Amino acid sequence: MQIRLKTLAAAALLSLLGSAQAVSLQAAGYTQNFDAMGTSGAVAPTGWSLYNGASGTNNSTWTSAITANGASNSVASMVLSAAALSASSNPTATRNGGYNAAFSTGNTADRLLASSPTTNSGSAWQLLLTNNTGHSFSELTVSYDTRRFTAASTANELPGYQLFLSLNGSSWSNVAALNPTLASVPNTVGVTSVDKAKVSLGANVAVGQNVLLRWVDDNADQTSPDQIIGLNNVSVLAAPVPEPESYALLLAGLGLLGLRARARNKN
Repeated sequence: MQIRLKTLAAAALLSLLGSAQAVSLQAAGYTQNFDAMGTSGAVAPTGWSLYNGASGTNNSTWTSAITANGASNSVASMVLSAAALSASSNPTATRNGGYNAAFSTGNTADRLLASSPTTNSGSAWQLLLTNNTGHSFSELTVSYDTRRFTAASTANELPGYQLFLSLNGSSWSNVAALNPTLASVPNTVGVTSVDKAKVSLGANVAVGQNVLLRWVDDNADQTSPDQIIGLNNVSVLAAPVPEPESYALLLAGLGLLGLRARARNKN
């Protein structure tokens, strides 16, 4: 009975994390441009998965903000999608299964993950990383592109992707500083880049521990068609947490500089 409970608990944890296949975050960082999916790939790269709003949510669930946590209607309650990606050079329709999309019909080699949720609160691209940097960290530097394929018929959809973080798959926090606005991600066709933004995790991530990122696309309050957007050129870098010895060396160095300055002043 105890073994069965442990098995169920492990299965529940994997369900929360969304995939048993995490991708390694190395000391040199992690980058993904999705081009390896090719023009017909139906599966996202290792570590990536698609989530949709839980049952009972709809297109008016997140009209002004995206809820991070809660039993329902939240990022934490989103459900893993089992659908294959639809490969497309020109996505035009809403689809909860997500797209392996080309950047454009003239550049099909440049691939990205695209979303245009329907019927529920929204969709999210999740990245599951395992800390294999060789050190703990409490801050990430992230960059990514948002590609807008189409404009919504009105501007009542929250613009672009909102980034959420979790260290356990059950409790999520929004990176509010990166929430786009219509000024930064307008309701027009085009590309917006988030370049090397620092993101605090609120706790140290030890070697071997997982960290999850979700780029959430809400479902427009209006009926279809919604705006179709894509995620591309993702980069994640972790800076090590300074060891106590490093602080001691820094303080010692500052002390020597202070003594030298005093000596010069006396002379």
